[in-house]
Amino acid sequence: MSTQRKAGASSTPKTAKPAHPPRVSPRDSLLDPIFSAIRKLAGKAHQDDASAFASAFYRRMSEDEMPLHSADGWAALANDLLDFARKRKPGTAILRIFHPMLKTHGWESSHTVLQIVNDDMPFLVDSVSMALAEQGIGVHVLGHPLVQISRDRSGKLTAVGEGASESVMHLEIDRQTPEGIARIEEILRGVLASVRNIVDDWRAMRDKMQQVAADLATRRMPVPDAGRREAQEFLRWAANDHFTFFGYREYQVRKRGGEDVLVAVDGSGLGLLGGEDTGKTRSLKSLAAHYMQHSGSMDALILTKTNARSAVHRPGYMDYIGVLSFDDKGRPVSEQ
Repeated sequence: MSTQRKAGASSTPKTAKPAHPPRVSPRDSLLDPIFSAIRKLAGKAHQDDASAFASAFYRRMSEDEMPLHSADGWAALANDLLDFARKRKPGTAILRIFHPMLKTHGWESSHTVLQIVNDDMPFLVDSVSMALAEQGIGVHVLGHPLVQISRDRSGKLTAVGEGASESVMHLEIDRQTPEGIARIEEILRGVLASVRNIVDDWRAMRDKMQQVAADLATRRMPVPDAGRREAQEFLRWAANDHFTFFGYREYQVRKRGGEDVLVAVDGSGLGLLGGEDTGKTRSLKSLAAHYMQHSGSMDALILTKTNARSAVHRPGYMDYIGVLSFDDKGRPVSEQ
């Protein structure tokens, strides 16, 4: 249960709904009491779905984790999480942070519990774990099974064990106050939205980079041919899964208050730079190319680091790749 899966998209083959809980490992004798308990807890109408859900949820549970709860407790935990997952519209994440109680949930924990159900996509575990670490919050239990779930158009669960793979995250973290819970929920909702924006737009961002690389062959640029070719090779290399694309935006040079500034082009943003917020204008003097131009040399690309740290996938300052366009006098007129 505590093993994280490798980040990456997974296939969603259609399979027949199992008539019985699948036998997944020699440890089934340890899990059988949980399956028996959850079938009784869920009742006849839901016991097949509950058994299939518990099988997926506890597939990676280690023997060391078994004593954390009784079989009834593990069954109640899985059944409670399944109830939480019963309504979710595709394209959205549902999240809750709470303190389970025996009377209400059928199980309890000395920690605060964080649960997220989402479409399967890369970077979820890394990004959620990173956000908690940034807040100094310890993680004591981490489960992240992929569960095949079928839903109707409204998002209501219709079957477990068939349909698309969904990410189900269960974390037990340091005990939190109500104020701490509200803060964590706000942070994580922002992180999950960022992950979705990046994943949804990654292909469009990669295509943009490949398009720019091709355009450099004929783009007016005050750089030697060798530098132009080197820039093309770098962009194609980066687009070949050597970079994780977080955002893309186009800028035009405009006069504001007698100064040349870069203004974002409406509707050009993708990933983290999508949406209606086009950001503040930047002085053209902020471009490294400005200083190169006045020193008598020019590069086809601007390669530097941002002043913002990544909230997705891994910590650290993000890389910045800028490509300029020029007028017939060699002055920058736009940036991608």
